[in-house]
Amino acid sequence: MTPAAEQAYIQLAMAQPAMLCSQAPREILEACAADSEPTRFLEEFFAAGYTQWRKEAHASLPAPNRFQVNNAVIVLWLRACRLHTCLLMGETSPDWDKPFFCDDGLY
Repeated sequence: MTPAAEQAYIQLAMAQPAMLCSQAPREILEACAADSEPTRFLEEFFAAGYTQWRKEAHASLPAPNRFQVNNAVIVLWLRACRLHTCLLMGETSPDWDKPFFCDDGLY
């Protein structure tokens, strides 16, 4: 993925933090499944989307600390890997109708 594409996806994450798992870009899901851990780009992508999602969904809470963001990145990346597997297997994920950047219930 080019640096320009990566920046465009990070901007997308900040602009659309309420996107559903079923709306997640396939290129992102493929990138998640391509490595054994999140790349720096995927860390930035999930951190941006999660931080914005939390800001909009839980406006009364303080901004997440780095520990919370790091935890969210890992669980969101793992879910993205599972979503990619469902796509490959032609299966429907129980997470399709959930917000892609929401970490509720993933711990």
